[in-house]
Amino acid sequence: MTIKAPRLLINRFGVYYFRYKADGIEKRISLRTKCSRTANILALQLNLNIERKRAMTSPKLSDFDLGSIGRYELTLPNGMKIKTDGTQEDHSRAMEALDQIGPLLQNMQPAPVIQQPAPNTPKSEALISAVTKWLANCAGKNGARTVVTKTYHIKDFLARSLSHVESVERWLAESQNTDFLKERGLRTVEARKVRGDYKAKEIESNAISKKTLTDYKAMLAGGADAQTAKTIDNKLDSLKDFFDYAIGHGLYTLTQDNPVKGLHIHTKKTRKASTQSFQPFPVAALQTLFEPKAYLARMNEPDLFWGPLLGVYSGMRIGEATQIRVQDVHLADNGVHYIHVHKSKTAGGIRNVPIAQALLDLGFLDYVEECKAAGAERIFPHCPYINHSYYKHLSAALLEHQRALGIKLPQTSFHSFRVNVITELHNKNANAGKILKIVGHEDGSGGGQAVHWGYVRDLPDCKEIVDLLNWPIDHAALKYDGRFRAFVADQTNWAGNKAEGAEWDKTEAKKRKKTNSKQ
Repeated sequence: MTIKAPRLLINRFGVYYFRYKADGIEKRISLRTKCSRTANILALQLNLNIERKRAMTSPKLSDFDLGSIGRYELTLPNGMKIKTDGTQEDHSRAMEALDQIGPLLQNMQPAPVIQQPAPNTPKSEALISAVTKWLANCAGKNGARTVVTKTYHIKDFLARSLSHVESVERWLAESQNTDFLKERGLRTVEARKVRGDYKAKEIESNAISKKTLTDYKAMLAGGADAQTAKTIDNKLDSLKDFFDYAIGHGLYTLTQDNPVKGLHIHTKKTRKASTQSFQPFPVAALQTLFEPKAYLARMNEPDLFWGPLLGVYSGMRIGEATQIRVQDVHLADNGVHYIHVHKSKTAGGIRNVPIAQALLDLGFLDYVEECKAAGAERIFPHCPYINHSYYKHLSAALLEHQRALGIKLPQTSFHSFRVNVITELHNKNANAGKILKIVGHEDGSGGGQAVHWGYVRDLPDCKEIVDLLNWPIDHAALKYDGRFRAFVADQTNWAGNKAEGAEWDKTEAKKRKKTNSKQ
């Protein structure tokens, strides 16, 4: 239970002061702290001294030993002020002056009080209502994964900073991803409500001050599980976007300045300089990674087997490779097989990618035909759709495979295949424009030109480029032999038919319980 000491004030900068009045004189002493706990302890000690002194007859302000606090300010009834510089000598002089002018205080007229007009601050929106409107706006302007990220960030802020507000806790519970977590969260809210744990039922947007945000930032940066500067800045980015929206739509009226301004750890320049880019796999590491015996033993499901091969022979992103539909694999009139990337993180990523001869030799088209015969919509029908992507399983398996082989480096992942492809094609003096077409990079013009590249008429030229990729991979040993035919044909293995919802609920529950225990 928090103890609130009497005579304790806080100024607009968050610094605590102790206030005492005697003989018509008000004294304010800076406690030199922004910490509520420390300020309350100091104020309680000072209050104890004051109450002891009150046993004296007509105590004077000079009877109290307040000089040890340091600098302070005295306000006389007529508005005159006496300030000290923090030294014991200056404090002694101030006390002597007060003793001498004491008799005159009765004849002093109080300074006139000037009534300040009440600030005309319009009432703000209820916080949860503002958050809901902002997320709806995000859904209209951002990609699905970005909306998920922003939702996670605002939930993290609310859970850490405003768990004492019933409406906040209730919204957090109701917005859980699963019925299991939602029901458990609502039971917790009701239990806390019965115990009287909540300090407020509702909270408006204007209740969020700069100090609320600086305290949140301190929570993220402190403790044993302190988060990285990049993670903290990403969360602050989401909060800045929320306040930009709230201010612009009149939902936050405390100030027209975004309260997140100035809180980021990195500037754009320092953030770019500190970002570690993905590195390509060394050629020796590629040879080890695709060594047939270990690869076939560990990468023993369709997405695990074909995913890395698609990455290293096309430069596709992991999300692009794992989302491929059967209808996306085509044979053009000019004889070139290609994959249409129907969804990507950028406009330039929507493209046609010619299938390298190496993938054809490995039997990729035979596998696609098996998926088609089984009636599967996607070539990896067993991959669940988690957080707007199909690659969770592959990403984890590839990481485990690298570690097992002892080739995991700090900046290597599936994306490293893309870096390998771009680097190798440039090393072989391939046309830079055609490389952009293949990997789906914007051309840098800002006009979205890349989205129009990669039409069927361009495929023969681009096919020559992808066929320049030559890696130390044993194609004969890895050639597809129909090993996944029965797996794909059995529709109980498909993500839509698996009874995995309950298991996912349990996994999510454990993850959140672990996270909450750390907070």
